[in-house]
Amino acid sequence: MPPPSGGGNAKYAAIGLLLLLGGGGGIYALTRPEPAPPVRPTPVVRDAGPPIATNSSVGAVIELPPEVPDAGPAPDVSTAPHIRYVTRYVNECSGTVDIAAVQRTAQNNYGALRACYERELRANPSLRGALTAQLKVNSTGHLDRVQVVTRMSSTSLVNCVKSALMRVTYPASRGGCAVAEVRFNFTPRE
Repeated sequence: MPPPSGGGNAKYAAIGLLLLLGGGGGIYALTRPEPAPPVRPTPVVRDAGPPIATNSSVGAVIELPPEVPDAGPAPDVSTAPHIRYVTRYVNECSGTVDIAAVQRTAQNNYGALRACYERELRANPSLRGALTAQLKVNSTGHLDRVQVVTRMSSTSLVNCVKSALMRVTYPASRGGCAVAEVRFNFTPRE
């Protein structure tokens, strides 16, 4: 007897189709979004109006203070506040030097400083005033730094004085660098 034909494959196709639909339905059930919670209506609150006074002398009379003038417009917050940085310098020089000897050495070389002043005086006849130089003397007697403070408004005079003071050899400091101040007063010769 020959084997039956055609019925066996249809059975497997139907089973496969059912499995495919069942798997797709399972995946949908697992990945579908949660339903939104039900929306409850907001209760309506009605204002009952101002309280009704039955007796006009129920409370004390409240007196309001006089109006105070406005302090002006509100500050503009779009501009950044001004920040000021304060820097303190620690004295990095712990050595000592004979300050009187440094001042004598600087005064002995006053001619070079006076030449700086005379050259600037030709450009500005009203130039006169005091000048203070802070000298940082190292252990070899040379200057590591010169800072000049003056009210005379001449950058070239300040630069010339710094250069003249840097060329001089001072008494050597002991125990590291040392700081000394020298002062000069420049006035035109008569």
